[in-house]
Amino acid sequence: MLIGEKIKMIRESEKMTQEQLGEQLHLTRQTISNWENGKSYPGIAEIVAISNQFDVSLDELMKEDMELIQHYEVIDGQFNRQRKLYTFAYIVNIIFLGLSMINNYVQLKTVMRIGLMIIGTATIVVMYTTIKHPVNLLKNRWALALIIVALLYFLSFAVFKSLHGSPSYRLGMICGDAARIFVLTSSIYFLPQPPFGDKGKA
Repeated sequence: MLIGEKIKMIRESEKMTQEQLGEQLHLTRQTISNWENGKSYPGIAEIVAISNQFDVSLDELMKEDMELIQHYEVIDGQFNRQRKLYTFAYIVNIIFLGLSMINNYVQLKTVMRIGLMIIGTATIVVMYTTIKHPVNLLKNRWALALIIVALLYFLSFAVFKSLHGSPSYRLGMICGDAARIFVLTSSIYFLPQPPFGDKGKA
């Protein structure tokens, strides 16, 4: 028997409507309807909540539902692939930041600087799309302080360089450095979010 059918049996045995069950689980009636009709599956948190509220074992709820098991196997596979991709991008990001800081003191060739920016931008996109639990800067003061310090650090180099050369050269430097500072600061944002810190959060 599918889990949606079991949820329906539990609901009907408790003489509850879909709306009433939804209210107990802090969900909409449509969500309960989708479960019962097999259009979607409840998450682990919802299954545990149903188990606790109606004194039904998790084994009894999930047993024999091969579709549900396959559904979670797919989710687990996707999560593991995302974690590996994020881990790789995180390591590349650290290398990118290190080389970018070296560039502040030892001027790299133009081709290398452009390549660094492309790699840095691509790395940020990958981490942004694969990160599981982004840090909230309003709650994480350490992360916010790190970004502010990094912003001031990179900004100081940009201001120093913009003081030299012709007006058109300075304008080009300002535009280029603005893009560079944005990429670097975005890279710094991910430093307090190492991949191994996300293992227990699915």
